[in-house]
This record gives sequence, C-alpha cells and structure tokens, in this order.
Amino acid sequence: MTVTWTSGYGINDAGDFVEWCPKGGDQVDEADGSNEYNNFQCGSLNTTRELIRDLKNIDIVFFIGDICYANGYISQWDQFRAQVEPIASTVPYMIASGNHEHDWPGTGSFCGNMDSGGECGVLVETMFYVPAENRAKFCYSTDYDMFHFCIANIEHDWREGTEQYKFIEHCLASVDRQKQPWLIFLAH
Repeated sequence: MTVTWTSGYGINDAGDFVEWCPKGGDQVDEADGSNEYNNFQCGSLNTTRELIRDLKNIDIVFFIGDICYANGYISQWDQFRAQVEPIASTVPYMIASGNHEHDWPGTGSFCGNMDSGGECGVLVETMFYVPAENRAKFCYSTDYDMFHFCIANIEHDWREGTEQYKFIEHCLASVDRQKQPWLIFLAH
C-alpha cells in the first residue's frame, strides 16, 4: 500500500509519520515507512516523485481540490504545473476544484470564505482541461474504461433543486452499468 499526503510547501516541511490501527486494535505510530506500510511519503514533492517513479503502473490520476494552495500567487501555479508535467503529459490528469481554488465572497462560492486568495476559480478553470459544459461550474463526468466518474464542485451549491444537484442526479442515473459497472463519485 502506498500512503501519500501533503503537509507543507517545501521538501523540508514534510515529515514521514502516520498513526493507524488495525480494526479493533491498538493505535500504532509509524515513522519512515516501517512495519505494515512498505512505502509511504508525505509532502507534494514526495508524492509527485513517487507518482513519476511508478508512472508505468498508473492509468489515470484524479486530484480532488486544493491543487497547489497558491492563494492568489500565480508563481505557485507555475511551480506546481512544472512539478506535475511529467505525470499530466503521460496519463490523464483530472482535477476538481476545492476551496483553495474557488472560495471568495461574492463569486457564487457556496461557502463564501476567502480561501482562494482572490483566485475565484479563474486559474484552475483555465490552466487545466476538464470535459465540463460550463467550466466555471467545474462539475463534469468522464468515462475511463469500465469506470464512470462523476466529479462535483462542492464550492458551488449542491443542495436539492440546484443546478449542480440536478447534474449529480443525472450523472449517477444515466451511466450504462453494463458498459461501466464502476461508478465513482468525487468531490472536494
């Protein structure tokens, strides 16, 4: 099993540590990938390095929100795009918008926070392709082999009766389960 997560901006901010427990068992604290985990990394640079290292075994990547925590600093986007280029240029690299890409008061954000640093979804919507009819809404569906993916944007209103609710309902109901028996819903 590979366990990955992001815990900081720089390679020195990432420390290898995880707490886990077997079902019904006692908590185990691990460092440096010992015991049950044969490979675990933290930090975006470590995660990217491991994905690149194992790229021949990867068919598709989904990055579900809080893409690079740029918070209004475009140089962070440039750095991130350069970091993931070896992956995104080799396999499908699908993303979903999160609060750090979209949330800003008065922009239609469901939460109304200031998490995006003023980006308001503009950068994530223009820097990455997704097969959405309306890229500003950033919800879409896509098929990959036996899988049908339904990607929602919970930074927009998804309550019953809303446009996104109707999209999700249609996405889940319209899949041909003979062609794509695996239905996967993703949202940040």
